[in-house]
Amino acid sequence: MTLNKLFIFFTGALITTHALNSLMIGTPLIGIIIWSLPLAIFFFQAWLMPTARVYQIFSFIILIYFMTTCLDVFGLPNARLLSWLELVEIVVVFFVAVYAAREQLRNVK
Repeated sequence: MTLNKLFIFFTGALITTHALNSLMIGTPLIGIIIWSLPLAIFFFQAWLMPTARVYQIFSFIILIYFMTTCLDVFGLPNARLLSWLELVEIVVVFFVAVYAAREQLRNVK
């Protein structure tokens, strides 16, 4: 499986996991949409025309999601299993995006 397909798979899984977790705790739909919008934009950009810049920008943006998820997982006394899964998916997506950007830059030369 190529890094681009892994990126698309894990980003889609991340959006789904967060949406399910948010619905379980009662987050309004607008909150879920606002949270998922940046991820969805990069998801479609990586699907339609993957470039190193897309992966690099996404790598920085996913760090914000990592921070908020770490607050949920390590800041709450009883973190949900979906929160832990979300944290793992964020870490995997970050590493895949970094290596996908590196692969894209190697193919340019």
